[in-house]
Amino acid sequence: METIRQKKIADQIKKLVSVIIDREIKDPDKGFITVTHVKMSGDLRIAFIYFTDLGGKEAAERSLQALNRAKNFIRNAIAPHLKLRFIPELRFFIDDTFEYAQRIEELLKQIKKDETTDSE
Repeated sequence: METIRQKKIADQIKKLVSVIIDREIKDPDKGFITVTHVKMSGDLRIAFIYFTDLGGKEAAERSLQALNRAKNFIRNAIAPHLKLRFIPELRFFIDDTFEYAQRIEELLKQIKKDETTDSE
């Protein structure tokens, strides 16, 4: 269960990281990244940052590598904006929620199609 403080800090980090990725990271492997959500560890020392990439799985993997290369830069860039004793370690993850939802939608359509075929 996330505390209110964890949620507030996660929202702040999400906004800061999104701006930094968009405006300051010049890595050509970055791709078109959207930070979807951030979760904080209980002690606020680790930020788990989830993102999507419009280019597909391969582009998302390249973006993940680019973000991992730039994570110290991003961490130093957000540090002055956070009022925390410790600046959290950043860990990036590809958010596959959209792909998962699409797969479920396809399965539901297939079930519905099979039911209409059987009833005929």
